[in-house]
Amino acid sequence: MARILIIEDDGDLVQLLSLALFKSGYEAHYAFNGKEGYDKVLTLHPDLIIMDLRMPVMAGTDVLKLLTHNVLTRDIPVIVMTAYGDEANLLELSIKAQGARAYIRKPFQLKELISLVRRTLKESPPGESPAKPSIAKGAVRLDPRFRTLWINDQRVATLSEKRCELIRLLLEAKGPVKRAVLIEKVWGEEGTQSVLEKTIQRLREDIGPENAPRIQTRPDGYELLG
Repeated sequence: MARILIIEDDGDLVQLLSLALFKSGYEAHYAFNGKEGYDKVLTLHPDLIIMDLRMPVMAGTDVLKLLTHNVLTRDIPVIVMTAYGDEANLLELSIKAQGARAYIRKPFQLKELISLVRRTLKESPPGESPAKPSIAKGAVRLDPRFRTLWINDQRVATLSEKRCELIRLLLEAKGPVKRAVLIEKVWGEEGTQSVLEKTIQRLREDIGPENAPRIQTRPDGYELLG
């Protein structure tokens, strides 16, 4: 079953689209602004995105830019919904130049959209993702593919490579991890205790003061509390 993400701020339209997609055999998810939509792309890895251009918080054009500049999301097909006109096909050319696969003008018939969804998925069929699965401990979850850290299903940080590897080790451990083990596995011979301590401090800053206590200092190492 193909997973489709709807990014649209009109709740009534979202409800209609979700029902139509469900009846057509698709798994429908939704977001009500551009930022929420992009965050959901990173965690859902949808097979297709249906997106409006005019949205609060982050415009559809900005979401397209983020998607196309991310090597891990740029191949997800996007259908743009818009109320703009299409004088001399300039709108279509502009949207496709920004990375969208197709577009449909509002107002439209639901069967027209479903037909477009089927054609687009046929051209870009869902495939098996080679991504590593998410790693979780309690409310804390790491997506190694995007190096994104989630707490209580909210994205709190996009991590650097070293910080991602460090918190992965803490997430996978059942208890504290010794400093020597963390240094060896993250930095190898180049690692030092000072570098480890600075990286732990940066991680606490990344996740914010309300979540920083989850990273506990132990007598011989560190422990992540879920």
